[in-house]
Amino acid sequence: MNLSRAASMCLLALFALPVSLFAQDDGRPPAEHAGLWLSGGLGGGSTSEDDEGPAGYFRIGGSVSQNVLLGGEVAGMTYDLDGTNVSFANVTFTALFDPALPGGFFAKAGVGFASVMTSLDIGGGTFTTDDEGFGVTLGVGYDIRIGGNLYLTPNLDVLLQTYGDDRDASLVLFTLGLGMY
Repeated sequence: MNLSRAASMCLLALFALPVSLFAQDDGRPPAEHAGLWLSGGLGGGSTSEDDEGPAGYFRIGGSVSQNVLLGGEVAGMTYDLDGTNVSFANVTFTALFDPALPGGFFAKAGVGFASVMTSLDIGGGTFTTDDEGFGVTLGVGYDIRIGGNLYLTPNLDVLLQTYGDDRDASLVLFTLGLGMY
């Protein structure tokens, strides 16, 4: 999927869907953040080198309060570069801040580990290299309540990665997820 198309779809969901769904929320009791929560999504991503490919995330954690959620997250993307598969991922301890009642805009930040793996098929075998470093994930999203404690969530994430050999990477991910809070 073309990154600009993925970005357009996320922006459409971010701004158009909430308007139509808010009208459907009348009469429902307010949702609450309580206990265990989880969310996962798929979309597209781009690197600072303008390489594009599929992206995704999975996060799980617990509710500290109605406005603060803590947990772990795996987010990343992959792409093909002249026959070589390149995959980036961040595995972070993440805090989500939801300034309003559950549902609506949220911001998040996470710190942890970064990974990049390249693999190339050469004559019946696969040559793989990987590197690990420090990772930071920053993002925003919008939880659109679709029933009970189930939410449709467009996300925009920035993954920052630093490796020991002065090789850094930055990724931008646009995803559409489904979450239970």
